[in-house]
This record gives sequence, C-alpha cells and structure tokens, in this order.
Amino acid sequence: MKDLTGRTALITGASRGIGVYIARALADAGMHLLLAARSEPALAAVREQLASTGVRIACMPTDLADRSQLNALAARADAEPDGISVLVNNAALEQAVPFDSVPPETLDQILEVNLRAPVILTRLLLPGMVTRGAGHVVNVSSVAGLMGAPYEEAY
Repeated sequence: MKDLTGRTALITGASRGIGVYIARALADAGMHLLLAARSEPALAAVREQLASTGVRIACMPTDLADRSQLNALAARADAEPDGISVLVNNAALEQAVPFDSVPPETLDQILEVNLRAPVILTRLLLPGMVTRGAGHVVNVSSVAGLMGAPYEEAY
C-alpha cells in the first residue's frame, strides 16, 4: 500500500507519547484517523492539534482492558466508509514497581491491554482487510522486550 491518501487508520494509545506522532505522520500522509485511548479530553486535544491536516479524525474513548469496549471499537472501525486500512496497536500500560507488590488485578489489566487487546482487535478487523484485499497491522513494541528494566516485569 503505497498511497495512503483517503484511507483510514485506527491507532490505539493515540492520546500521548508515540501515538500522537504516529497519528501526525499518518494524517500528514493523507490518512483519515480513528483515534482510541482512555482519555476523551486527551483525544480531543490530539484531534485539535491535527485539525489543520484536513483529514477526517474521529475519536473513540476506549478502555482496551474492557472486552465490550474493545468490541465496540472494532464495530466503530468496521463502520468507516472504506473500512480500516492500517491498524496500529500502540496502546500499553506500564508500571515500574517491585513485581511482588503488583496486585494480581493490575497484572490482569496489563496483560489485557498489552497482549490480549492487540490480538483480539487484529482478529476482529482482519476479516475486513482480507475481504478488501488490502490492509496492514502494525504492532508497536518497546525495547523493553529485548532487555528488561528493573521493576517493569509485567510490562
């Protein structure tokens, strides 16, 4: 897919960090955006920053740890006029604390957002990409996957 103009990208974790830069790069390439993150005000701020690009920008506050919200995000993405051409699985939770003090519920949430959500979201959106005969899935990861940092075992 060489020409991204007029196509749509879904970016998770789009409200801060590298997600904002990915959104900017794709908008500058002419892609319409569906931005997802937990914070509605932060998503609105990103949309405002990118308004001058002239692309269509929709925001959907989503907690990827909540399966029903993940399903709703996929349904919203499927409702895009030409579907999703690029899925950027960027969202992640990080917590730098001694591993033995992390509550099991927090571990569940980290695994849900960092591991399960990208897998499930890809599974939900892939059939549309296959039907259209085009699409890309980009899974953003951290250098922490290559060399661990103290107190970031769950991340």
